[in-house]
Amino acid sequence: DDDDDDNESEDETRSESSDSSDEEPTSDALLHRESPKPRKRLPPLLLPLSSLPTPKLDWLGTSFGLTPALHSFWSRRAGMTLLYLRQTPNDLTGEHSAIMIRALPKRSGWDDAWLPAFGADARRRIGRLLGGAFRGMEVRLAVSLLGDAAVDSNDRKRIRDPNALREVQRRSGSESSRLSPDELRCHLTSHDLQRLELYGRNLCDHHLIGDLVPSLANLYFTGRMTGWGNDGGEFRLSSVQSALLCGMGLQRKGVDELVAELSLPINQVLAMFNKAVKKMSTAFHNLLVEEESKDLVPGGKGGADGVKKAEANVRRIRDVVGQTLEEEEAEGATAAMDALEKRQQASGQRKSKAKAKDSGVTGTRLPAEINDPEIMKYALKGTDEEWAKALEEKGDAPGGGTIQVKSTKAKTPKKRKAEKSSEDVMEDVLKNEKNMMSSSGKKKGKKAKSKTKKSRKST
Repeated sequence: DDDDDDNESEDETRSESSDSSDEEPTSDALLHRESPKPRKRLPPLLLPLSSLPTPKLDWLGTSFGLTPALHSFWSRRAGMTLLYLRQTPNDLTGEHSAIMIRALPKRSGWDDAWLPAFGADARRRIGRLLGGAFRGMEVRLAVSLLGDAAVDSNDRKRIRDPNALREVQRRSGSESSRLSPDELRCHLTSHDLQRLELYGRNLCDHHLIGDLVPSLANLYFTGRMTGWGNDGGEFRLSSVQSALLCGMGLQRKGVDELVAELSLPINQVLAMFNKAVKKMSTAFHNLLVEEESKDLVPGGKGGADGVKKAEANVRRIRDVVGQTLEEEEAEGATAAMDALEKRQQASGQRKSKAKAKDSGVTGTRLPAEINDPEIMKYALKGTDEEWAKALEEKGDAPGGGTIQVKSTKAKTPKKRKAEKSSEDVMEDVLKNEKNMMSSSGKKKGKKAKSKTKKSRKST
């Protein structure tokens, strides 16, 4: 009996141990006494999704080393948004770790506004760090990270609920996506806009606007240029223009670096950059023109007060000369030079007439500014009236010939000789006597010759 009791007690302990083996061990002693054996009715490891209740998920995410190919795949094909980018690269791969998330939409769509807001904030932070920690990043990858707006156009297409879209804009800090004139003046002054216009017209070098490129890039890549495109549409730059604006404005790279990175000739790079700056300068000009036109229209921003101010300004400047100071100075200098030339011509004519009278020649056709006595020898005589009269008389006569104009010489009064001294008078008397003696001798000789000729003829 005792043996039977012992066997029963052993069976009970075995059964207890087997029962306890199905349960989790409570102490080290049970682990040593446990004997493993296959269980029955175990749950399956894999089940079809249709047989499981749907879990409540808010988002799906991924993390990887950032490369252009991977970013393009996860952002375009998977529709994910970049939320984090590590500033220090990996020691082994040299890549920056990135985290991208895609929100799962809900029925209301209201709570979906958190992801675009975080994405816009991440793009702003990355844009500010492109000149520092991310300066060595490829410019194509930097442009793809920034996108075109603070609230991407893809987000606007996905979010159809206007209340949700307004919430996205509020949380992302871009409630007013349209650039205002006051905001533009905070970034660029009137002199800065004038420099941009000069560069757009190829009147200066790109170095003259180098300090303005960061402001232009900041306005474009934060989505402040929305609505200032052609006909009020989206303002867009080409991929090359966006890359140049990002590289020169945000990453602070030089033209030579971008030429090597984009594999484009330098003349094409500068031409594309000039087109981008010109397009933005035109948009800024249209913005300021629209503001001024609102003040002039009665129903505009200024209303009737704006019209009254404009009329007052017109009345104020009615008597103001419509010339600049430089133009007025140039006009005065031209008038002074013309008056001086007329005076010189008049004085020259008077001098030439006086010289003609002194030389005994009047009616010369020589210009007043030529007073060379050698040239005066070849000057044509006669006045314009005399030559016109001679031409008319010659025109009536048949055949060719010459035209003559009578030259008139002014009679100059003879000068009185100065009074001679007594010695000079005696010399003159002696000379006169000698001349008379020689002349009388010549007459007598002529008479004798004539007598001999007559005698010869008679013989």
